Amino acid sequence: MSAAKQLFNQLQELHTADPSAADEYATAAFSASSAVVNFAGMRGERRAANLGIDIADWGRSLQIQHNLRRNLEYNAGNGRSTRHQLQFDTSTRRARLNARLVDRDQLRDARLLFAEVGYDRSVAGFLRGQALCNLANLLDDSGRWVEAYQTYRDALRADPTNGNASGNAAELLRRRIFAGRGATGHYAVVHDELAEHAVAHRERTVELAGEEVAQRWDAAPRFGGEGHREHRGDLTDEYQQWIAEHRFALATAIEGLGSDDIQWDSASIDSLQTVSVEMPPVFASVNVLKAEYLVARRLAFTGETRLRRTPFGQAADDPGIYVDTLDMSVYGEASSALVLAQRATLDLLDKVAVAVNEHFSVGDEPGKITFRSFWTTGNPPALRSSLPVPGETGPLAALGLAELAHDAGPDGMYAAAQALRHAGTHRLVNLTWDKSEQEATDTHVLVEASELIDASHASLGVARAAFLYLLDLIADGEGDGPDEGHVPLPVFTQQ
Repeated sequence: MSAAKQLFNQLQELHTADPSAADEYATAAFSASSAVVNFAGMRGERRAANLGIDIADWGRSLQIQHNLRRNLEYNAGNGRSTRHQLQFDTSTRRARLNARLVDRDQLRDARLLFAEVGYDRSVAGFLRGQALCNLANLLDDSGRWVEAYQTYRDALRADPTNGNASGNAAELLRRRIFAGRGATGHYAVVHDELAEHAVAHRERTVELAGEEVAQRWDAAPRFGGEGHREHRGDLTDEYQQWIAEHRFALATAIEGLGSDDIQWDSASIDSLQTVSVEMPPVFASVNVLKAEYLVARRLAFTGETRLRRTPFGQAADDPGIYVDTLDMSVYGEASSALVLAQRATLDLLDKVAVAVNEHFSVGDEPGKITFRSFWTTGNPPALRSSLPVPGETGPLAALGLAELAHDAGPDGMYAAAQALRHAGTHRLVNLTWDKSEQEATDTHVLVEASELIDASHASLGVARAAFLYLLDLIADGEGDGPDEGHVPLPVFTQQ
């Protein structure tokens, strides 16, 4: 520790004397922060974690090459994650929950750092895979299984040899299976595939996470499931294949459409206990949320497809006449469909909170509810007392929703999508193919096509996750069996 502190002081002094050699100092800071953060994790030294963060943060603040900054951001994220683990008691479910709420800003920063490294296509695949696996672990630890599963898959796409990502993803599915939540037969098939992948890439797991973790993946059970790994639907239907590719189906399945039925968006409340002969209003809430998501999803697909087919003009069937503004901007139904879809998708988040408020009798005025501010109260923050928190096992949907809301804030990893939603609501969004040559104004917000498509995808993924966490939250509120005086209410589908 003393040697690391001395080195850090020397680096700062050298940079003050000669700022032109920033890349060299940052490279040394990367090596030092890597060693110190790893030491903190192995020895349980919180002071070492603090020092590793300080070194990494200092290095990434310099005027340095982009990829070198990304390496330091990875260390900064690792340091924050390690410090959280060392700083709080996590021996019980309640202790872990409280710790993640009290330390939510640091964990949000760690998630953002990992996301920025992991989703930067200019970064080497092995580092992207590590960052995304670490991000997925943080998400999974908070019950955010939908986002975590997608992120593990993204890690494997970045680095197909990352057996630690596949092992962790298999463990996520095992917990869902043992909790009896979702499409358990489907999970079993995908689980075994991921578990086999982890064993096949054992050496990489040892390199990334150590022998003990590799042995965990070696010992993972196999379910021997024979169900469908995925339902791809009509292979000639572009819309269905787009949904399957991006995992946008509102189904508890995590691959494909979830069903070969015409109505494949099957995620819903399985059953509900009630003392009333009337249908509980939460069913109407879920129906509305689902239908609005499906409309926004189809609108996003339509806009994206039309934009890709006519990237520098308007579709032949677009009846509008638009003035050429001579600035590489493109106007028409395609770009506006994407803007409206992205905005409508994120509008669903507030409605999820409104539905929870009613179902669990939280008592807030519906017209004043926002998704970002609904889930916690007090300082330090705690979950709203009306929200269900299950025992030591099973999902933890309330925490997942609270953390997702925090990531939708100005400093979270979904901040860009939220900012575009705000712009699409209150300002004029211009699609352009050359944003670098233009200046945004207070009235007009410039967005490039790829940026707009990425934002619509991110928004659909976030809204899907929130919807599925809502279903978990409702199930959490049901407990393990009927309460006295309550009887399960069967669910019938609209014909």
